[in-house]
Amino acid sequence: MAQAIAQPLLIDARSIQGPDRCKAVLSAFDSLAPGEALVVTTDHAPQPLLRHFQVDRAGLFEWSPLEEGPPAWRTEIVRRSAVAGELRGVSEALSWDHDRLEEIERKAFEALARGDSAGAVAAWRDFAFGLKRHIRFEEGILFPAFEEKAGVSPDAGPTAVMRAEHREIESLLDAIGGALEGNGAAALPLRGDLHRVLGQHNLKEEQVLYPATDQWLGGPERDALVKRIQAS
Repeated sequence: MAQAIAQPLLIDARSIQGPDRCKAVLSAFDSLAPGEALVVTTDHAPQPLLRHFQVDRAGLFEWSPLEEGPPAWRTEIVRRSAVAGELRGVSEALSWDHDRLEEIERKAFEALARGDSAGAVAAWRDFAFGLKRHIRFEEGILFPAFEEKAGVSPDAGPTAVMRAEHREIESLLDAIGGALEGNGAAALPLRGDLHRVLGQHNLKEEQVLYPATDQWLGGPERDALVKRIQAS
């Protein structure tokens, strides 16, 4: 399972001024071993920092927003085991994000099981934020690319099914979040419902949708699509 270390390096870039901000983050990233992570807090959307990474550390990182301000933005950056400049593919990048999200969801219910209600709520918020972002970039970036190459309408074919499942997943995310903030025990059967829908959904994406998109796109096109997803 692809995941970051339990305790990532923390950098509050709000206290760093000018170009030294990007230099400090890049330097911290360079100190990481593959699989390790840093979490960067900024006082504005971190797109300029992402552009530096996409140019200066191409292929070497995973980019996962954790919180969108104002007042603060938090982003997790994980070092990949890769060669600099390596072109990315849809299957590899998005399946990694599935694994990342599964790990956060597991931690939320582990916290609930040991009686840490606040920890369960905090982890669930991170999971729900990440999964809703994943859904957003699939529907806004990935699905249109697939539909164009496959010659199918958004209202028909596999992406229509995926969109319907997304709505069900979003509803369960909200219901479980509400249950965790109230009677945590009520979240357990809802979790089972989510696993049934999400498990089959992710399997279809990883076995059909992602590989087909990779097959239809050339290497530079796949890499450009992943870059757009990172920036979403």
